[in-house]
Amino acid sequence: MWIADTPEECLLAATSPKASPVTTATSKDFGNPFYPFDYENFLNVIKCLCLNSVIKPCWKGWPLSDPSQFLTPEPLHHFHRMFWDHDIKWCITVTGLAELDFCFSLLQTPVGYCVFEDGISQLKQVMGRDHHTVQHYIIGAIAGSVPQCFLIAVHSLLSFQYMAQVLEFTDDTLVRVANTLQGFHDHKDAIMRSQKDSWEIPKLELLQSVISSIHLSGAVIQWSADPTEHTHVQEIKVPARAGNNQDYYSQITCHLDCAEKCY
Repeated sequence: MWIADTPEECLLAATSPKASPVTTATSKDFGNPFYPFDYENFLNVIKCLCLNSVIKPCWKGWPLSDPSQFLTPEPLHHFHRMFWDHDIKWCITVTGLAELDFCFSLLQTPVGYCVFEDGISQLKQVMGRDHHTVQHYIIGAIAGSVPQCFLIAVHSLLSFQYMAQVLEFTDDTLVRVANTLQGFHDHKDAIMRSQKDSWEIPKLELLQSVISSIHLSGAVIQWSADPTEHTHVQEIKVPARAGNNQDYYSQITCHLDCAEKCY
């Protein structure tokens, strides 16, 4: 299975950034729980559905190849990174940046958990572990300062993202996961009314494919990009810090070539 973030998935599926790589939905449909799902017709209407100019994707001709099946949801980017990029911004807009930072600074955290004494607005180089931690605290931090429907929408989306990461599923479990996502859509108007930005969020649209992906490819958690992200640190970031920030691509290529010959 292919593990990638949304931009790489769009390139692989030969779609533009404003179209889904696994369904026929475009940016105008993102956030809608109902969407067309016929990928064969998708390929026949290039301009209308924002396909890019690639006419011979690398998977063309492969047996049983279909981006709607082999591009699986990926928890690190599609769940946790989406939360940091969007859910947090929604909460900041409604509660106010100073208020949210103050609420996080007051949290009584147990030993072993992150402490946000100065809030979260000034965090830099935030990694997946920080995303997880903020997710654990966010409902308690905004409760009481946001409308009830807004709180339900954020809570439902978080519940869906965590329920979708369990190791095993039954028919009843999948129904609960689907109902939780539907709960978000039922209350998302509270979020939309508070936002000036558009609702063009590819990762949000991809959540509609989680249930079908579980049926086709098994539990979502097995496709997490955590292992490859750690490899990226060792193979790319560590060697980059040893360089002089000049001719980055040639230096990293030379380093990797030498490392391969040595080992």
